[in-house]
Amino acid sequence: MKLYKYSMLIMAFLVVSSCGKSFLELEPQQSFGLDVSIVDFKTLNAATLGVYSNFQSENAYGWDFNVIGDLRSDNTYISSKNAGRFLVFDDYALTDQSGRPRNEWLEMYQNIVNASNIINKFADVELLSSEEEDGQDLLGQAHGLRALSYWNLVRLFAKPYSADGGASLGVPITNEGTTGTLVSPSRATVAEVYNQIISDLTMATSKISTTETGRFSKAAAHGLLAKVYLYQEDWSNAVTVANTAIGEAGYSLYGSGDEWLSSWGANAGSEDLFTLVNLPTDNLGVNSVGGIYDQNGYGDILATDDLYGIYSETDARRDVMSRGDRADGEVNAVFAEGKYPRGETGQDYLKIIRLADVYLVRAEAKARMGDEAGAIADLTAVASRVDPNYAETTATGDDLIAEILTERRKELAFEGDRIYDLTRTKSTWTKFRTFDDLTVSWDNDLVINPIPLDEMNVNPNMVQNSGY
Repeated sequence: MKLYKYSMLIMAFLVVSSCGKSFLELEPQQSFGLDVSIVDFKTLNAATLGVYSNFQSENAYGWDFNVIGDLRSDNTYISSKNAGRFLVFDDYALTDQSGRPRNEWLEMYQNIVNASNIINKFADVELLSSEEEDGQDLLGQAHGLRALSYWNLVRLFAKPYSADGGASLGVPITNEGTTGTLVSPSRATVAEVYNQIISDLTMATSKISTTETGRFSKAAAHGLLAKVYLYQEDWSNAVTVANTAIGEAGYSLYGSGDEWLSSWGANAGSEDLFTLVNLPTDNLGVNSVGGIYDQNGYGDILATDDLYGIYSETDARRDVMSRGDRADGEVNAVFAEGKYPRGETGQDYLKIIRLADVYLVRAEAKARMGDEAGAIADLTAVASRVDPNYAETTATGDDLIAEILTERRKELAFEGDRIYDLTRTKSTWTKFRTFDDLTVSWDNDLVINPIPLDEMNVNPNMVQNSGY
């Protein structure tokens, strides 16, 4: 498989914002106007790579997304010895002036503008007949990446769909791309944002043909779409689409715990439906998800004893953690470095959509539909591949669903997923901290981000989240 580097060539196609600007004021960089920046296959490809590049950022999967989803939950906490990063998430102390939510908001809306430019200009791009299929593939990737951007935004800045069937305020839907005209859109409902995501992913599945490492594949589009349906509690569609994702050629579950463990030091494996490529020239360094876990880097974030305790001794997934004494800090702490073994270099390939996740999506949806035999088969497929002593469950009903959710916690730890499983299932959990623990409910206002103050100041139609 080819590997894709998100080249600096793409910088000509990135949109930028100055301090205090709304995403609605984003403009093309320097002299690259919309009418000339995307004109042929070469510039279309470069523009697409620009969208991937933003996802690598420390404001996205390079750091924030893979950290926050665990830190807000019962999986991780900030060490007593720390550099001050992410403390507001550990303490549930965000404000509308907090920097990380602002940067996450801008990063994802930059992606939406960039992807929309590709989509909206595609009809005018001059393609040779030999480039048509690859051009359609790039168009599909743009739809998939726009969907992924909205997916991150609606989970970070809005209540879960299950709270009220999607009636709550979501985030603005703005697919116009760069227009040069300032507009002030209102927040769409969560349901409307989900419909946009489903529309984009459906389009992506009809056009994407690539299976290249570093690109958003058709299997990734189906995998994410299945997860979107799961969050909507549309169990039937979740199963149907998960079936398609799992059936895509070229992907399979690992055959052993050793293979699973070694995959985290590899660039890509048979379970990776979408992986972000990080090379030395990307220069994430210690300001990366690997750097925040690495004891040779910041090492500020530790796994909870509660998480460590749910794995059996023969479960290979426990081996991404180790116990040790933190210098001038915790004794017998649980270090969580194994999923990002390149550590403070920031060069780990980031596994965004994985096949095991899709199996567990299907397992949960089947269990909730009453297909318990099918659910157990999927659960067993995931658990037994990493634990030779795993015994197939005999649980039924709510107990079976609880086991599947626990398996999700085991499988996806340190990948930023945990908080969303807790909130969509309307759970209450213990937020473990160094000195005192918190009891947090899914409907606590501070579980989601505030709308950034900069956005509130420039958009009279923007409504702040409750609690901020």
